[in-house]
Amino acid sequence: MVDIYKTIGVDAVNVGELDLALGVDYLKSLAKQKDFPFISANLMDADNKPIFPRYVIKKVGDRNVGIFGLIGDTSGMPDKVKDLTDGAATVSDALKAAESVIEEISGKVDYIVALTHQTANRDWVVARRVKGVDLVVGGHDKQRLEDPQVAESTLIVRAGEKGQYQGMLEVDLAANKTAVNTLVPYGEERPADPKIKAMITTYNDKLGEIYGNIDAQSAANVDLRNEKCGTCHANQLASWKTSDHAKAYATLVGKSKQVDPKCLSCHTVRFEEPGGFNMTQQQMDMVNVQCESCHGDATAHLSNFQKDSIPMRKPPIKMCVKCHTADRCPTFIKDEKIVMGKIKH
Repeated sequence: MVDIYKTIGVDAVNVGELDLALGVDYLKSLAKQKDFPFISANLMDADNKPIFPRYVIKKVGDRNVGIFGLIGDTSGMPDKVKDLTDGAATVSDALKAAESVIEEISGKVDYIVALTHQTANRDWVVARRVKGVDLVVGGHDKQRLEDPQVAESTLIVRAGEKGQYQGMLEVDLAANKTAVNTLVPYGEERPADPKIKAMITTYNDKLGEIYGNIDAQSAANVDLRNEKCGTCHANQLASWKTSDHAKAYATLVGKSKQVDPKCLSCHTVRFEEPGGFNMTQQQMDMVNVQCESCHGDATAHLSNFQKDSIPMRKPPIKMCVKCHTADRCPTFIKDEKIVMGKIKH
């Protein structure tokens, strides 16, 4: 990801809690190795010193733009950071950290951008209470804005999640900082950049070498785990075999996606859960969206067939939206009767 960011010319990345999942030392070494600008004004080490540079200043034409990062200090974020880093990182007061940066760079820059990783309502707090911030670019909250929000003289923008949109804000500093915002969707109709596509293909090929390339035929020749369910639930199993759930894994094969955790999490049974499909073993009997994907772990029930071990009988639709997310299936909840009808068994 960092190699791609450098290739497309990213000027700064504000560190969020999940960026720290591989450890503070790893992220710091990556930043040093790649000469990459991870920033954060309020992620602190054990000595209460900033772990990353608090800000960067970029020359844009004949103007200087200051960019600093903030991670939220409310809504449980500090606890998440502490847990993910085993206490190696803590979150200090975001507003005080922002004010400190503003004081330090005021007079050195013509425009100040705050990159945030927090709930959307906290972006409003930063915009209103921290004087000198011209633009807040919000993340973490998965929201997107067609038009910037305006908090007094500060603009707030968000571009959604998962790289579905590229946000572009054009600011005319000569015309009283007037701004025009555009969200560019990255759909299938937009051609991939050849250089970036090649980098992603190389990455997927490496994953294939690590975990092995499983072809569609080898997967098809394995008795799936839910064949055991068919012993008592033959009609339900027959109905399942006609559904798209029964072909979920096949849609990944041949596209370098059968080794992509983001895809496997929804196209296999209980991905990386105890007893579920995992990247190391690649259990072909647990591919596709099978009974246990929705009804839960049936290990005990399949061993003793007792009523007290029966998995969830009627999974609520909230189970479905873990994979059928709003960005993938925007009308899924509204169309509950239709979508549930497709898998009725």
